Amino acid sequence: MLQSNSLGNILTVNRDSKNMIVTAEMSAKEFINDYKENYGKVRKLLDEDSKNDPENEPYSSKYKARDILNNMRDALSNVSESETNLNKVKLDAMLGVVLLNIGIIDMETEELTASEKVLKEAEDLLIPNSLKPEIVTTLINIENNLGILWSTRDEPEEAKLFLLKAKTFYEDFKCTLQMPLSIEQIISNTGEAVTGEFMFLEKAHTLSLYYLAQVYGSLKENLKSAIYCHVTLRRQLQYSDYESIEWALNSATLSQFFAEQNGFFQSRHHLSAASTILEQYEATLMESESADDIFLAKKEIFKHRSADVARCWAKYCLLLMTASKARLMNDGEEISDAITDMSNLELEDNENICGGDIKKLIFSDLDVTKYEKKIGDKFLLTYQDAREVFLCCQSWLNKAKEYYKLDTLASDYIELVQDSSQSYSYLAFFEEDDERRAKMHKRRVDMLEDLIKEINPTYYLQYCRQLWYELGEVYSEILNIKLDKLNKTKEKPSPHILKKINMLCEKSIENYDHFLNSVKDKNGIMPVKLEFDVIRPVISAYAFIGRNSMKRIAVDKNVQLVHVRKSYDSYQAVVDICKNDPEAAKMMKEEYSLCQEMVNILPLKIKKLENELVGFVG
Repeated sequence: MLQSNSLGNILTVNRDSKNMIVTAEMSAKEFINDYKENYGKVRKLLDEDSKNDPENEPYSSKYKARDILNNMRDALSNVSESETNLNKVKLDAMLGVVLLNIGIIDMETEELTASEKVLKEAEDLLIPNSLKPEIVTTLINIENNLGILWSTRDEPEEAKLFLLKAKTFYEDFKCTLQMPLSIEQIISNTGEAVTGEFMFLEKAHTLSLYYLAQVYGSLKENLKSAIYCHVTLRRQLQYSDYESIEWALNSATLSQFFAEQNGFFQSRHHLSAASTILEQYEATLMESESADDIFLAKKEIFKHRSADVARCWAKYCLLLMTASKARLMNDGEEISDAITDMSNLELEDNENICGGDIKKLIFSDLDVTKYEKKIGDKFLLTYQDAREVFLCCQSWLNKAKEYYKLDTLASDYIELVQDSSQSYSYLAFFEEDDERRAKMHKRRVDMLEDLIKEINPTYYLQYCRQLWYELGEVYSEILNIKLDKLNKTKEKPSPHILKKINMLCEKSIENYDHFLNSVKDKNGIMPVKLEFDVIRPVISAYAFIGRNSMKRIAVDKNVQLVHVRKSYDSYQAVVDICKNDPEAAKMMKEEYSLCQEMVNILPLKIKKLENELVGFVG
């Protein structure tokens, strides 16, 4: 009887336990299915429907998605492990994803305070299990978004803290040798990691590095920002996670920063990488050549961005010539310093972003030798060195001009001509023969004068100002070459030489006058206080006019008097500007001092000429 009852009790208990297990399993399955269904709706609203929201309700789909997420949040917050047969880590992972999405929506709908609150809640929830495969990717994304949030508030220092935490979570998890689990895997039947899942983690980390690059840029830590940019580009290549045109542009843009730091080794490498990726993209693009609009649009974008990369190559050449010229003009002790790979720069690499070695900033998996061997990365010493870079520069400028035309993209075309003029200027620096140097500057005159004839000052005033000023400079350069040659010879100058010198003086003054007149008001009066960006060129233009007026050669005393008065008026204009504007006086201290001296001296010369003329008339 006891045994029978005991057996009966056991059977009853086993039967009830089985029902409980079945009920729990059904509950877990239904719970997961509800989660999957609702999360699917959220993703559709955010990824697809939100693109078609009406202008008067731009966040309509996001608000709907947030409502669903809030319901999911409530359900997850009120459920226990025993009710779902899911462990706490998985439940936390599911809730973390929900909170992350709510936080992103709040941020995108400009509700930053709410976004911060929910993201911090998610952070607090997940940090205790930061090394769990179910948690790590979501947690990194939460830190990334907190970084974005504080950047939006213009608090880069605060943003950096969250992004560095994201970086640390990634590095710590990688040390565990585990495979991450995505939310899709967590709520699938298997719950096991698959090979592709690690890409979600790697993408999240790449974004951390990308955002750190932006943050360090905001903090003016430009070298560290550039290094993070490089690491981001390198990872995109490593995981084949990039869009070719965008990647090439970013690499080419980054090269400009390196070149400005005299890091020509890194700059050339990044430009070569950009051109290599574009070449690969073009080959792929032409395989699908057709006449449809999509292909033609892609081809047009390719031409446009290829022209942009060509311009970056031209800038590389100009910067290499500029740096080489500046180095040769420095004291002899500094000439021995020939570092062009930035290894002389100090980098506090406490975040281990490049192992403390700036020379490692290369794309080791990409063969870029085809482009690297076209141009050097060392400082230029001779005319032959400079000529090779000059020819390379002209080649890239001509390639850019194939896309940028004066009649369609005037501003860009003007800048290309200005770059071409500058390349001749730098080449002339390395040329020792006076006649050849003068011819190089004459080439500059021809291209700049041809250009200025074609553009309307009404629409392109800033560019016209630059061209007038540069023409004034170029004519002055040629004038000085001719005068130096004249001073070296003992022979009496021919009438032709004298006429040439006067013409150069007049053309220089004429262009400087055009520039100055463009700054004056409609009544021809120079503003009492100049805009900051024109202080230096205006004062320099007046000073050049003052000097070149005195260089004009005239036998007639009346003509001489006109020239000296023009010179005096120009020097006096500088004195007046600097007296009325302390900022201008401080900025142009040397020119101001010189002009004050000339204003004191020239009245004596004017008086002397006037007396000579009076005596001559008498």
